[in-house]
Parts: sequence; structure tokens; C-alpha cells
Amino acid sequence: MLTHIWSRFSYIIIFIALVFLSAAYLLINTANHPSYQSITVKDGDTLWTIAKQYNQEYSMTVEDFIAWVGNENDLNSYSIKPGDSLVLPIEDPTLSTQSDFELVMNEE
Repeated sequence: MLTHIWSRFSYIIIFIALVFLSAAYLLINTANHPSYQSITVKDGDTLWTIAKQYNQEYSMTVEDFIAWVGNENDLNSYSIKPGDSLVLPIEDPTLSTQSDFELVMNEE
């Protein structure tokens, strides 16, 4: 009986198993990645002023911050202009996937 079912529906069973495994992998993988904050550049902003503005929220030097922003946002130069959107290496609290319990545990 089982061999008959397997021979008729093996492709469907394998497909359903792969869908569930893929969904589980995506859920686990996205839960472990921080969601970064995005800002819109205002008139007078430079990468240096933005780095100094957010220096309490990241654990890297100003130079490392600027290099990270340049690499992550595919900037060809360190020149930015008003209206540009930049991703910053700062976790966005509105999109955080960590629970309050995990955040408390990480502080210890």
C-alpha cells in the first residue's frame, strides 16, 4: 500500500517537503539578521556628520562607519546629496526581530 502511494505521489511529497524546508530556512535565516535603519539625507548632511550624529548607537570608528555605509549603499564616492537614502549600521528598533527577553540576555 505504501509503495503504491509513494510510486504515485513521490514527486508531490518531495516537493511539499522541500517547500517546508525552504520556508523554515528562510524564517530562521531572516530572524538572525539585524534590520538596519534607513535615513534620507538632508541639506548640509555629510557622511561625517551622520557618523557623528549616530556615534552613540554603533560600535565602530567614524572611518569604519563611513566605509560600511559606502560599501552597503554602493557609493562611488563619499559625496552624498539631499534626498539620497542611506542604510546605516544601526539596528532599526521598529523592525527588530529580537524579543525583549533576548535583548536583556544580550546585555549581560
